[in-house]
Amino acid sequence: MKKHLDIQFEENPSVPKYRQIIAAVQQQIEAGELKKGDKIPSLNMLCRQYCLSQDTVLMAYNVLKAKGILTSEVGKGYFIQNENTDFKHNVLLVFDRLTAYKEELYDGFKEALKRDGSEQIFFHHNNLKMFQTIIDGAIGDYSEYVIMPIDHSDGFATISKLPKNKVFILDQGRKKYKDLFPYVCQDFERDIYRILKQHAQLVSKYQRMVLVIRHQKSHFRDIVTGFRDYCKQHPITFEVVCDLKSIDIRHGDAFIVVDDRDLEFLVRFSIDHQLKLGTDLGIVSYNETPLKGIVATGIATISTDFAQMGKTMAEMILNHQKLKLDNPFLMNERNSF
Repeated sequence: MKKHLDIQFEENPSVPKYRQIIAAVQQQIEAGELKKGDKIPSLNMLCRQYCLSQDTVLMAYNVLKAKGILTSEVGKGYFIQNENTDFKHNVLLVFDRLTAYKEELYDGFKEALKRDGSEQIFFHHNNLKMFQTIIDGAIGDYSEYVIMPIDHSDGFATISKLPKNKVFILDQGRKKYKDLFPYVCQDFERDIYRILKQHAQLVSKYQRMVLVIRHQKSHFRDIVTGFRDYCKQHPITFEVVCDLKSIDIRHGDAFIVVDDRDLEFLVRFSIDHQLKLGTDLGIVSYNETPLKGIVATGIATISTDFAQMGKTMAEMILNHQKLKLDNPFLMNERNSF
């Protein structure tokens, strides 16, 4: 049902008319006259009713959308989205995909932001067309845009459509975007190098280090670079493989795995060949999950602190900061290494 907007414009306004429209919508929400889901007059209808220019009404509606109070649907009109009129921030989150550890990131962000903001989350699944559709449909609708970039040559052009002073980069894309936007990201190359150096005593237990990495996306290539640099400089025999079946697994090998399918393969291999993890065979898995703490009496993990990443990004927005931060990267030492 479409609701009427009752706006009492000042005859000699000291406040611009678009601000008076915003105030009227907020007042009617606070009075309970407008509720979530209610449809409000279209641009043309409000223009005719109050003899306003379309630019004036559009400006008011865009501000209300950026605050998260209004939403719009093509061909259907404008609707009340949120009855909380006090929020200063309405943030668009664009993630690549939702995993257990990305859910920690999202929860950390949402919990920190809730005191003065709301968020909407979309997933691009590393699909350029989907990424472009999300960004194109969000221009002007949010107070800030927090983006996990897509690893594609056209990704930058898509992000550049957004207001530059409202864009924040999250988790990935540090190398490409560090000179352009504030960020909270992993430094994939330095993180793997530093964590191996910090735990050099554990690394030295093994005759060979093997990095198993299935993909060649930019941040995975950075992991390979950091791993190789450490092994060459210290030095230790090493291999980088994309398929575990391509190498002969030997007593005294230690594996760093990015994909959990490779973790499963190695755990099964250790059981089938009666190799004791942490002594005969070493395993370190990327990205902490609760299950890894109990599988095979405990799988050692290296992981960025995803919950902290989300919290840090939300606090940056709430505090109106434009920082460039590398997120903490940690090892959980367990029996497998």
